[in-house]
Amino acid sequence: MATNADNRQQVSAADRQACAILVPQADSLGAVAVVRSLGQHGYQVHAASAKPGALGCLSAFASFQYQCPAYEDPAYLSWLRNLIQSANIRAIIPSEGFLLAVRDCFAEFSPLMAIPQDAELVYGCLSKVFVFNQFLQSADQQLHAHISRTAVLDNHSDFDAVDFTGWRLPYFVKGDGYYARSGDQALVRKVGQAQDARQAVNDAFAHYHKVLLQDCSQGVKATVNLLMQDGQILAESMAVASHENPHTGGLTSLRESWWFEPMYQDAVHRLKALQWNGPAMVEYKWHQQSQTFDFIELNSRYWAALNLDIHAGIHFPAIQMDYFLFGVKPAQPVRLTTKIRVRHAFPADFGYLLSKLKDPQVATHRKLKSLLGFFLYFLHPMIKSDLNYPGDRRLALQNTKSFLMELAQSCLKKLS
Repeated sequence: MATNADNRQQVSAADRQACAILVPQADSLGAVAVVRSLGQHGYQVHAASAKPGALGCLSAFASFQYQCPAYEDPAYLSWLRNLIQSANIRAIIPSEGFLLAVRDCFAEFSPLMAIPQDAELVYGCLSKVFVFNQFLQSADQQLHAHISRTAVLDNHSDFDAVDFTGWRLPYFVKGDGYYARSGDQALVRKVGQAQDARQAVNDAFAHYHKVLLQDCSQGVKATVNLLMQDGQILAESMAVASHENPHTGGLTSLRESWWFEPMYQDAVHRLKALQWNGPAMVEYKWHQQSQTFDFIELNSRYWAALNLDIHAGIHFPAIQMDYFLFGVKPAQPVRLTTKIRVRHAFPADFGYLLSKLKDPQVATHRKLKSLLGFFLYFLHPMIKSDLNYPGDRRLALQNTKSFLMELAQSCLKKLS
């Protein structure tokens, strides 16, 4: 496979430096990786966040830093328009929060974003309910495979038509902003008993026009990460979780690169069916013993674990901007083939450890092993840190310092 160097050799440093790119919500891990990738390759990076001390704004790869109004602040759109004009912003790398903030004026800002210009598709792809509905309503039977038992409900009576044969507890009732009766709040409710599912669905319909009902998929989190532009794959990687916070399933805190071709092909097929354009993380549950997988959700934006990719030299954001701004693309998809493990110690892996220590079902010897492992991982030469990146290592120290201060304050409050 090609390396990412094949692509960026064709765009000059001067051309990149002349292009101002806005990275909003620079307090998130994914945005930190975007700032690093673009800045390392010479782009003029404008990092913005409503939060003081946002890590992306502190990055050595950020050319300009802004503490902007919060998305819900009426002043945000005026601030955004002024920045675009004054800084001559050529492109915006949108987060989900940013997209929701500009929803009412999407057509105004969409030409600056390397994503579909179709607002229904863009906002629909942020919705679990919309995405599953698209797949389940399709005549393409491939889109029905590798999905946990799922029902998209349009009203209360649809619950009675669901055949629960073979469903595995717990069940999950989900709603999101795309179908919300008001606001944009998401719902994920876990139901431990089958007899409680009806009431959970009824409660959800008080707030949503459509509701997703699913059973529980077995396995650990695994992802297929793709950059698709104009129907072409420009870059690709896969990762599987070793630790999740909580340990029963959640945010990935320790992960490693891997490859499983059937899952990769399934992800590509789904994005092409949606006609998605831009970065996307296609998330699955992977059951190693049976070699089976279930599609869980689509994250149609840059993912939190993007630091793994740029640690390995696969710079999705720089590849995307080279194509979007200059029409330059790699001769073939840039694929992550090297073996790499990356960890987010604080707070994610610390949370993984705490969840195991608090779980009465975890044996004592396993708790002690995890406790020892948490500290030894800091010394492991083959495990990289999300934030300890060459040329930008101070972010790791800043993050650790902030976490320990918050932890100390929390402990003092409990003691007082």
